[in-house]
Amino acid sequence: MRLMILLASLFSTIAIAAVSPEKLQEIKAVQFNDGNIITAGLPTESQFPLLQQAGVELVINLIPVGSSSGHDDEADFVANAGMQYQQIDVDWQQPTTENVEQFFAIMDANKGKKILIHCAANYRASAFYYLYELKQGHADTDDFKQRTMQPWGMLSESLVEYPQWNTLIETVKQELK
Repeated sequence: MRLMILLASLFSTIAIAAVSPEKLQEIKAVQFNDGNIITAGLPTESQFPLLQQAGVELVINLIPVGSSSGHDDEADFVANAGMQYQQIDVDWQQPTTENVEQFFAIMDANKGKKILIHCAANYRASAFYYLYELKQGHADTDDFKQRTMQPWGMLSESLVEYPQWNTLIETVKQELK
């Protein structure tokens, strides 16, 4: 009996490992961070079960409710795949420190879980994750910022093009000091 339980646990681990990360590479702008955190653009409906099979327990969606760049029934997709779901309305044109604080609270409440943080193109998601890592004490180097926010491309250009995001990032960094 013990042998059967051992074999069953080995095979279930192999099944999970078989899905990650190659199958997940097809998710728009996917980025694997510290082993537990994935940031990405919007997954397709069929990619949510793959995320669950890869061990993702929580999906945090940063696209505002009703946005044409999201899924109207994403909460159902996530629940049907067996994961938890949180959604924060982060307006691309006017991101707020309150959005970031809500994100920090969700992340703090779910430490140790494998989490997907996503938005439409992994801009909001990677920026929020960058700020969360700073909150956790990660050193703020140009290399770390560029690597974490890689979907943005060249940050010196992108943050000029989207000054509302540069303002948010710098404001939150000051509050973290």
